[in-house]
Amino acid sequence: MKIKTSRWKFILLVYLFFLFGFSSIVGAVDLRWSNSNLNPKVSDSFYAFMSQDARDASEVTFTMEKAPSPPSYLDWRDIDWKDPFVNHGQVQDPTGSASNGSTRSNLNTSNDIASDSSIKLELKMPSSTSIIISDSFDDLKDPFASKSAAPEMSDPFEDYNRFMFDFNEDFYDNIMEPIVREYRDAVNEDIRMGISNIFSNAMAPLKFISSLLQGDLDKTGRVVGRTIINTTLGVGGMFDVASSAFEIDDVNEDLDQVLGSYGVPTGPYVVLPLFGPSSVRNIFGRAGGMFLSPTYHFAPGIEVGGSLTVTEQINDTSFIVDDIEQLEESTIDKYESVRDFYGQYRDGLVKE
Repeated sequence: MKIKTSRWKFILLVYLFFLFGFSSIVGAVDLRWSNSNLNPKVSDSFYAFMSQDARDASEVTFTMEKAPSPPSYLDWRDIDWKDPFVNHGQVQDPTGSASNGSTRSNLNTSNDIASDSSIKLELKMPSSTSIIISDSFDDLKDPFASKSAAPEMSDPFEDYNRFMFDFNEDFYDNIMEPIVREYRDAVNEDIRMGISNIFSNAMAPLKFISSLLQGDLDKTGRVVGRTIINTTLGVGGMFDVASSAFEIDDVNEDLDQVLGSYGVPTGPYVVLPLFGPSSVRNIFGRAGGMFLSPTYHFAPGIEVGGSLTVTEQINDTSFIVDDIEQLEESTIDKYESVRDFYGQYRDGLVKE
């Protein structure tokens, strides 16, 4: 009887074990089957983060919601700028969104921005009627030409002038220039300036008559004032007190300018022996001015007058000896350069 009772108890235990064990296996199989129907990547990811209760549950419900796409912020640096002359330009998508809807909306936004940021360039070409083609080079203007319209000096005696010009150049290079340079190195500049002031002050009668004949009362008064001040306060004209203390500028007038102011033409260009560039009108002006020179009236003899003239020329040349050398190095035809410069210089003095 005891054996039967023990047997029944053993059979009951085995029955209970199979009953509850079988239910657990069925639940586990059912859960694995439900997980197998999900996307493997999604199921594995969610299964890893499930709690133990959720894993043991017989039914698990997943609710999937679509997260909103991040807003797209387009900047001018994000747009693929194209040539403004290209009709069809493409704009890159800066967000790289995975969904088709977001990509389409971003592209539309980019196209709108690109259309609003379009650049319009206009190239205006001159019309054919506005371009005037010159038939010759006579209409072209020299940008380096002098602004003063000085007339070109006629040079009918060019052969003689060139011969005399070369003679004067040889005399200057071999005799005059060495003396001038020695004189400049030996005599102080202030002393040379004082000598120049004395000669300039001595020519006051010529300046006074020339200014008066032209009817220029301002220059006439300046000549009188300068002569009185420099002769008295300037120690016989050695110091230009009128310019430094009273601001009375010097006057450069001669009879050649008087003739030019009355319409007398310059005449042909002439190169004088030792005196250099001149003109027919200037020769007559020099001859008339010689009678107004103090050396003509007060020199004891022709030798003294000639010595004073040579001294004046050497002293004046000592200030420009380097300029003469630079002119020789920078010009192709020195004869023409000196002739043109002399014509413009004398024309400018007449127009003052």
